[in-house]
Amino acid sequence: MKLLVTGGAGLLGSEFVRAAHQRDGWDVEAPSRTEMDITDASACARVVAAASPDWVIHCAGFTKVDPAESEPDEAMRVNRDGSANVAHAAAAAGAGIVHVSTDYVFDGRKGKPYLSEDPVSPLGAYARSKVAAEEAVLASVGAGRTPCLIVRTGWLYGHGRRDFVDLVLDRTAAGESLRIVNDQWGRPTWTRNVARTVLDLIEAGVRGVVNVSDGGTATWHAFATAIVEAGGLRDVPEGVSSRDYGAPAERPLYTVLDLAATEGELGREMMPWREALSTYLDERSSA
Repeated sequence: MKLLVTGGAGLLGSEFVRAAHQRDGWDVEAPSRTEMDITDASACARVVAAASPDWVIHCAGFTKVDPAESEPDEAMRVNRDGSANVAHAAAAAGAGIVHVSTDYVFDGRKGKPYLSEDPVSPLGAYARSKVAAEEAVLASVGAGRTPCLIVRTGWLYGHGRRDFVDLVLDRTAAGESLRIVNDQWGRPTWTRNVARTVLDLIEAGVRGVVNVSDGGTATWHAFATAIVEAGGLRDVPEGVSSRDYGAPAERPLYTVLDLAATEGELGREMMPWREALSTYLDERSSA
């Protein structure tokens, strides 16, 4: 199996590269942004055709939620148009495509875990660009002609680049006080578990929209508190409401993804987020 990963130096993309290298018979290429700018349709077509992969794993994108509010056109250019370019290139090369999306496609008002078939309802510019990206990918690959897997996930942390875990540990260790929202619910998720799960889903022949995250639920404040405690630090963050925190972009208060269908396809439960966090931090401290 040969993969091409966009955003291969990023938080999730780098984990796909590692996961593929660890599997017998799997090969992977991860072109840099200079080599394959996803907003350049001709570059996408050229690089994907030359690589001739079985699957393209599309992780690259505009991921900054708050800056998207002041740069909505750029978010659309990268997420919607770039994703269309990658999907077109994959289809033309006869490759399947995995498109990484987000739990933020939902507005959080459902109040119980979101199924993959639930109607989307984005709140902010970033979320709207990700919904548009999903639509663009589906339109680009055509009805059933190209294998396609749209993976919704969120609250990611892991090796690859600075993330929420790094922020909490570094600022707490430096004696800084932290204010973390305590009214947004989701599933903290280790990138390693996402990458391994998606590769398993590819092998299992799963197609369509799937939810992939670690098990259990938490608020950002509960997640941060667990990070502090697992890191052996004492200063627990202050919990505040989303309104009091005052981020530029409105975020949904509940984006827990229903994992039953994914777990059914895999024949196993997803790793609980506290177990995943503990394992990750143990590896981090011993590296």
